[in-house]
Amino acid sequence: MKVLLVDADSTIPNLALMKIAAYHRSIGDTVGFDIPDPNKIYCSIIFKKNRHIGDGLQYLFPNAEIDIGGSGYDLQKKLPDHIENMCPDYSLYPDNRSFYGFTTRGCIRHCPFCIVHDKEGAFRRIYQTPEDALAHIIDDSDMDGITFFDNNILADKGWFISLCDTLHDDYPHLKVDFNQGLDIRLLDEDMTSALSRLRPINTWKFAFDQTSYQKAVERGIGILNNAKIRVRSTCIFYVYVDGDYQIEDAVKRARFLKEHGATAYAMLNLDVPHTKRMKAFKRWTRPWLFWSCDFDEFYKTYQ
Repeated sequence: MKVLLVDADSTIPNLALMKIAAYHRSIGDTVGFDIPDPNKIYCSIIFKKNRHIGDGLQYLFPNAEIDIGGSGYDLQKKLPDHIENMCPDYSLYPDNRSFYGFTTRGCIRHCPFCIVHDKEGAFRRIYQTPEDALAHIIDDSDMDGITFFDNNILADKGWFISLCDTLHDDYPHLKVDFNQGLDIRLLDEDMTSALSRLRPINTWKFAFDQTSYQKAVERGIGILNNAKIRVRSTCIFYVYVDGDYQIEDAVKRARFLKEHGATAYAMLNLDVPHTKRMKAFKRWTRPWLFWSCDFDEFYKTYQ
């Protein structure tokens, strides 16, 4: 069978498509991004604005079986277990330098802007041990890093520390990224100590999405500093902006981070129009601008 994969809008290698590729190659099918006259098509759509790409496939390939998934198309769609449990086929993205995967699913939080609970449900481990989890993520590919998509891995302290220890002991050559961020409200000295033994791919990611947990952010920054983690250069804090109405609050959060030696990074709601102020705030949180001027000063010159 000939299987065509369509990666509509992923900004990094698409984990689901890599697992699908691994499965179909294991049963002898021809699979890839450039397959003529396919018998089956898998399409992944991350952003709602790109739903039309999936909907249009039936007209381009009227004789093919079409399977469309992704958070931008269907939150309830999941890979079958026999595909979900495959180690990804990293050859699908030949320029990629990182392993990808989950070790837990779900989240303990109920943030109003987040789809994780609707998509994944309650927080839980999905493997018995970190060694088992990593065996489903790491193959013999020559990679430099490993990227985890767990949505709130700090919700299980023992699991996080054990995973960090396993990475440090068994895969010391790999740099690490917790792509969805680490919950600063849960961070403690033990977890920070485990984290400090690893090397980030770029930065350790946290979030400051609501002013209500400002004290927890301040406490977390202190814990990171005490562990000798260079907060300004090796950490970023996502600052979520739901809409233009939230700009003043977002600027306040960003200034608080700056006062405490931490770098802010704007995350704008993709489902609303981005106003001039929202775009300006996004640009201002580029590190070289963020550390060189205040938002009000920058906005005066923003076109």
